[in-house]
Amino acid sequence: MEKRHLSIFIPASITAETKDLRIKTYKVGLIGRSAAIFKADKIVVYNDNSDEKEVKFISDVLTYMNTPQYLRKKVFPISRELKNVGILPPLRTPHHPTGELAVGDYRQGFTIKRTKKGTIVDIGADRPALCREKLSINKVFSFRIVKLSKKDILIEPDTPDFYWGYEVLSTYKDLYESVLEVKPDIVVGTSRYAQPITSILDEVKHKIKNARHLAILFGGPYSGLHELIQGRKNIIDLEVNTVPSQGTKTIRTEEAVLITLSAFNLFLDAE
Repeated sequence: MEKRHLSIFIPASITAETKDLRIKTYKVGLIGRSAAIFKADKIVVYNDNSDEKEVKFISDVLTYMNTPQYLRKKVFPISRELKNVGILPPLRTPHHPTGELAVGDYRQGFTIKRTKKGTIVDIGADRPALCREKLSINKVFSFRIVKLSKKDILIEPDTPDFYWGYEVLSTYKDLYESVLEVKPDIVVGTSRYAQPITSILDEVKHKIKNARHLAILFGGPYSGLHELIQGRKNIIDLEVNTVPSQGTKTIRTEEAVLITLSAFNLFLDAE
C-alpha cells in the first residue's frame, strides 16, 4: 500500500502574542509534539504578515526537536533563539533511539568528512561509522546499519517504512502560495464557523479516503483561513469545525493542532 502523507500548515503569528522567548519556545514545542504523536511528516510554516524572523524561529525550534539528541550540538550552533530548548518535550519517536546498536537498525547520522573509502558519519555511537558512498558533508541523512563489529560500523543510506519524524518547510510565502508549492491531494481547512465535524462524518471519510497527501490548514491568533485567502481561488476541499460548542472564546493554534489531528487520526487509522 502506498504511504499516505500528512502535512500541517502553521502560521508564523502563533508566537506573536508574547515577547517571552521561553513561552514562544514552549508553544512551538506543543505543535512539534502533536505532529509527532499523529505522524505528520511535514510541518509547513507560512508567513501571515509576520516578521520573517518568526518564521525562522519556529522552523529552527521544530527542526531542533526533530533532530536526534546525539546530533543536536553538531547541527545547531549556540544561539539566543534556542537558549530555552531545554523545556521542549521529547518526541520519543523511532528516529530518536535510546537502545544499543544492532545490525538492521536505522539511524540518522551527520556526515563529518569524506575519505577514499567513503564518508565518515556520526550516528551517535561510541565511534564514527563508515558509509561507502560519498555524500555531502555537514548534512543529516538516514542510514541502515549493515555491519557491526568491535572495529567497524558500516552503514548505507536508507529510510525505513515506519514513521521517521517530520520535515520542516519554511516557505516565507503566504498560505495560498504555500499550499500551491506543497501540492497536496486534499486540503482541509479548520474554522470555528465551519460545520461541526460530527455532522459531516460521511463526507469527511469520503473526501480523505483515497488521498495520498492530506494537508490540514490552521489559521493564526489574528486572522482565520478566510481572511488569509480572501480574494484568491478557493484551495480548500473540506472545511470543518473540530471543536463544536467550544467552551472558550478562542482556541489557540497549538490547541487546535492537537484537537484536529486527534480527530482525523480516527479516520486515518480506521482505513
